[in-house]
Amino acid sequence: MSPERYIISLVKLLDDEDVFVSKSAYEKLVDLGVEAIPVLSKIKHNVSENVKNLLDEIVDTLKYKNYTSEVVSYFMAHEKDIERGAYLVARFAYPDVNFRKYSEMLDLMAFELKKRIYMVENLYDIVEVVNRFFFVEKGFRGNFENYYEPDNIFINRVIDRRLGIPITLSLIYILVGRRANIPVYGVGIPGHFVVRYESNGFEIYVDPFNGGKIMARSDCEKLISQLGYSQKDEYLKRATPEMIVKRMFGNLALAYKNNGYIENAEKLIKILKLIESLNENLHEKR
Repeated sequence: MSPERYIISLVKLLDDEDVFVSKSAYEKLVDLGVEAIPVLSKIKHNVSENVKNLLDEIVDTLKYKNYTSEVVSYFMAHEKDIERGAYLVARFAYPDVNFRKYSEMLDLMAFELKKRIYMVENLYDIVEVVNRFFFVEKGFRGNFENYYEPDNIFINRVIDRRLGIPITLSLIYILVGRRANIPVYGVGIPGHFVVRYESNGFEIYVDPFNGGKIMARSDCEKLISQLGYSQKDEYLKRATPEMIVKRMFGNLALAYKNNGYIENAEKLIKILKLIESLNENLHEKR
């Protein structure tokens, strides 16, 4: 029996009067993995409404299982690429997002930026040029009106709309900056996110969400206090790719919850718990 015929035979059993038979068929379809999705999608229009709903449920389960396995692979990798992590988050809602398309858009921005900073040596002058390029010329800005809109967290949508929240605007700022050989890093202040320039012992902080506001370390410490947190050195350390991606998942879960998409929020909470358990296992092995 061909794989397609086997899948069809299982689908026919989904509405069997014997609950044990229908449940067994359901579980076997789930066990087949994402390879079964094309066939399930093709035949769902020729079945009863009840079976169609079950097939939609199975396909959703298969996609989620496959997605979580990709999340596991990312966080288990020794070297974690922040850009790949950002696209992984985006694929939660946009599974067919074209990684190459948006990567090339960032490449082009970096190429343009390099021409702007050519022969500019002073760090403060570089910051001014980059800010003008990013916030004036390219029009990136914080989405104050709809802060909890999920699209603020997906890198593809932030690039498309030029709208985002602190962490995603900072991420794009960093990805473009690094392509242009600018020493920029993310800093995950609690409740906020900023970019830090580091060069020859000097550091300058930039707040992309607030139009590229330039800050000193003392300004960041003041902000931490204003947000209700005590001072900790770890708050101003470079954010690792792992920290940034995990935080993006957390922001996305909150955004979905605030917009009433409870099922999506619960899926993301499970993913966050999975990430946490992976971290615990890695620490134990060390």
